[in-house]
Amino acid sequence: MDIWHIVGNGLGKSMVAENEKVIRFNQPLVLGASTTLTITNSKVAGLKKGVLVQGKPPGVRFAERLEANNRELENLLECKPSLGLLAIKTMLEYDVALKISCMALLPSLERPQNCSDKKALPAAYHNWLGERRLALAWIDSLHWPEFWLSAPEQSDISVTDSFSCLLELPDLPRHEASQLWLTLSKVSFHTWLEQANSKKLKAIEPLFYISGYRHISPNWWMYDNQLSVHVNCLQRTLAFVQQAFEQVEKVKV
Repeated sequence: MDIWHIVGNGLGKSMVAENEKVIRFNQPLVLGASTTLTITNSKVAGLKKGVLVQGKPPGVRFAERLEANNRELENLLECKPSLGLLAIKTMLEYDVALKISCMALLPSLERPQNCSDKKALPAAYHNWLGERRLALAWIDSLHWPEFWLSAPEQSDISVTDSFSCLLELPDLPRHEASQLWLTLSKVSFHTWLEQANSKKLKAIEPLFYISGYRHISPNWWMYDNQLSVHVNCLQRTLAFVQQAFEQVEKVKV
């Protein structure tokens, strides 16, 4: 069985073995280099839509499967999927062993303090909590050590029905919402985990990304440089809660 190694553009170490075939993203394919296949998004590739695939794919109809999976994932996530998630889902349809590095599907949402409030981070256009939710269903078929998050620092702050408070954010005045982001970002992950269920965890996903389907996003906090520290902190806490919740549910089964 061929071993394929998906190497993301994030933090981490890519220990690629000589017998592994490598997939990279948004990079030129260099003949003679270690990369076997590159997948490039439409913006970088200069295309109106779709992705550019270069190199030797793992099997037949790879580009067609990518396109079909892109549509399916977009429906599931309610926004465009990352190339990393798209590649994973598509590669799982082939008879290969799959390793992943330099990718955790959780890039930082923290904005540089000099960033224009009219400009969103590229990472803000993906539903990372949704992507990790889907990836958790496939994780047993993958060698992906960097996916697993360590527990956030413990806190003694607790809020009754934290998820309901979080869902109220879009309807609150900005000053009040900003204070609530600050408070919720400091709530103990144990509190979130005790109150969590699958429905609640999925319901809060749209608060952490900018939808490409709207001309103006209601998630104004995704453009706020100071608030982004707390948004990023809470997203990471909830990603860990999601991970821990799914592990507990798997044990029950």
